[in-house]
Parts: sequence; structure tokens; C-alpha cells
Amino acid sequence: MNLYALFFGLALFGFCSCDNDDSVTPDPQARQAFESKYPNATQVEWEKKNNYLIAEFIDNQLDGKAWFDATGRWYMTETELTHTSQLPEAVQKALANSEYAQWYIDDIDRLERNETETIYVIEVKKDKQEYDLYYSADGILVKVQADLTDDDYENYLPDASELPASLRQFIQNKYPNSRIIETETEHNRTEVDIIHENRSKEVIFDASGDWLNTHYDVRQNEVETAVMNALKTSAYADYIIDDIERYETPDQTYYLFELEKGAKEIKIKIDLSGKLI
Repeated sequence: MNLYALFFGLALFGFCSCDNDDSVTPDPQARQAFESKYPNATQVEWEKKNNYLIAEFIDNQLDGKAWFDATGRWYMTETELTHTSQLPEAVQKALANSEYAQWYIDDIDRLERNETETIYVIEVKKDKQEYDLYYSADGILVKVQADLTDDDYENYLPDASELPASLRQFIQNKYPNSRIIETETEHNRTEVDIIHENRSKEVIFDASGDWLNTHYDVRQNEVETAVMNALKTSAYADYIIDDIERYETPDQTYYLFELEKGAKEIKIKIDLSGKLI
């Protein structure tokens, strides 16, 4: 019995010690920056992930998670909202008028980011389908993606490396008054998500900073008549349109159609003259 008690005590000690490893003592600059930004925060716990110090806390009765670096620079705060009434009115209206209006809302997160647009992520479910809807504060649906089991928004941290001035200038010249939502560099390409003319667009550059294309979703009634006529008279006339994207490149503009017919799926491109390419 004593042996068992000793073993249990050691196991419990080991468990507690391991659990405490998740907590860290933040650098003074990070702690000071956090306390300055959230003076009323309670139940604060710190952890470290990669090069970030993350404070989990409660503020105004809402669960929050704030990301800092060791110098005290704030990057992002994720706040878990508890009701749609806490969303901006524009987001509430956009959701109510969307195809997801009757879906079950499982979770709502607000992502406030340093010098970057605030994003609202609404997790919706219907039958076996689960999606994350990303809205800007003014109600523009930025992105829809399959729900991630791990609601870790590390990918939405503002990029520590500034977007090159030449790329930023290109975007402002080509898309005046646009707002940058997210920047990501991978596979020797830079992808910049923007909002322009109340529409979410993705601008792609190559490793040299040359513009490759800009693409964005469009509705069928926004597509030029010549393009739709070409589709209706093609071999794919009896296919159902699942999605349409407009692509703008240095050489041409065309539409990418995703089509379905039973179990068949196909993608086709049609330029503005109505030619399949």
C-alpha cells in the first residue's frame, strides 16, 4: 500500500511538473506591453510558441489570446466572442444575407492584428459540412475554407518582414484605395489578399516581384455576355457552374469556370472574346 502511495505521489508530481512546463515567465518588455494594452485582464497565463510569447487571459468577460515578441511588440489578439450581437453590424447583415444564414454557428473569433485589418472568423456547420467564414469589419466575405480542427490562427499573424515597397506601390497604383488583409510568401511566390471595390482579391507576385496575376470570385451575372455565350455553345453547356473566378494577368483577362456534371468535375478557361484557352 505504501509502495502504491509512493508511486501515485511521484506520478502526480511528474504530471504537475509536466503541466507547468507549458507556462513561461515572459520577458519584462512583453509583460509590460501586455499590461499596458490590457490593464484589466485577469487569469493571465503565458506560453511560448516559436518566437512568440502568448498571453491567455480574460478581459471584459471574454477569452483572449495575445501574441507578442520578446521586445514587447504586439502582433495579434484573438478574442472568442460569445454571440453574433458582438459582431459589427455590417458582418451581421452580410451573414444574414449569405447562403450560410441558416447554418449552425459553432464559434466566433475576432482577430485584431498590428497594422493589418481586423478579421472575424465564424465557424458554421450543416450536416457533415463545416466551414470557417472570414469577414472584414465592413462585412466583406474575404475567404471560406474548410474548418480546421485546430483553431490556431498563427498563419494570420502579421508578417514580421514588411511587404516590399515596390509590391505595395504596385498594388496601390493598380488597385487604388485597396486594403491589405494578409501577405504570405511560399514556393517563391508572394500572395497578397486585398479588399478592393468591396471585393476580396488575391494578388500574386513571383520571386522577382513581378506581377503574375490577380484573381477573385465573381457571380454569373457579372460575366460578360460573350463569355457566357461561349460556355452555352460549348461541349460543357449541360454542366452545372460550381464556381467562377476572374483572372487578370499582364497578357490577358479570362474566367476560370469550375463545372460539374454528376460525378464529373472539370475546369475551363474562357477569355473576354469568348475563346476557350
